[in-house]
Amino acid sequence: MNSMQINCFLTAGRCLNFTQGASELYISQPAFSHNISALEEEWGIDLFTRNNKRKDTNLTPAGKIMYEGMKGLWEQYEIILQKARYVHEGKTGTLRIGLSGSNRIDERILTLFDRFQETFPKIELSFLKGSNSDLIRSLFNNTIDILFALKIDVEDKNWLIYKELFSMETALYLNENHPMAKKENLSLSDFRNETFINISSKESPAINALLIMECEKAGFTPKVIDAPDLNSQILYMEAGKGVAICSTNNIAAYKSRLIPLRLRDLKPLEMVIAWNRMNDNPSIGLFDSTYELIK
Repeated sequence: MNSMQINCFLTAGRCLNFTQGASELYISQPAFSHNISALEEEWGIDLFTRNNKRKDTNLTPAGKIMYEGMKGLWEQYEIILQKARYVHEGKTGTLRIGLSGSNRIDERILTLFDRFQETFPKIELSFLKGSNSDLIRSLFNNTIDILFALKIDVEDKNWLIYKELFSMETALYLNENHPMAKKENLSLSDFRNETFINISSKESPAINALLIMECEKAGFTPKVIDAPDLNSQILYMEAGKGVAICSTNNIAAYKSRLIPLRLRDLKPLEMVIAWNRMNDNPSIGLFDSTYELIK
């Protein structure tokens, strides 16, 4: 018994005409009749009575029982098969998304979420916010499926696949009472005597090294306090313990005590979407296919 045989039987039981049934299924009438005969042989019952003179075709009493029963089973089968295909293709299920706890969710990313849900409404999106190091560890362990991260934090990890999303402007943040808070046309070298609140190398080796490198390009080696994470970095700045360089999407930009200065020699940072190449969740590919919507 196979799906074509069942489909032939149900079609014949509905239209009671083998010629018409074969035409509906786009197969020859001999092939159609052969599928019916194969079922009759397997089940050991006659399904139809045929009158060759009048070309009448009717279900036998046993055939009627099988028709009503198989019709219900076939409908359930198609529903189950469709659900299975959705799961196989990633069109249903759950996609776990990691987001940095120190960053505001960009409007472009929110638009991506909205459009993805419109296209794939049966895929549930779940979100996890956390520190950079915890999120990358979760990505490695496949406890999250995709991560919105800075390119410099993932580009050296060969177990990851990433695609660029958009650039984010960077700024130097300092306490509103800082004497340089209201000055204009400044460069990084103007802050050579300041203490910089840097992200620890444990939290983000790339960001930690980037600050040192950019300051050295500007002609000085910075005095540094290492903050254990991005939220601690903000607290240090609010307390007036130093200055820091962050993206303009960082929640520091929304702190009333902090002022962003757009220095002419600061470069933008690239935001990417990243996932573990060993993660076999098919929904990742569907999400990846929508990323161009926000470029």
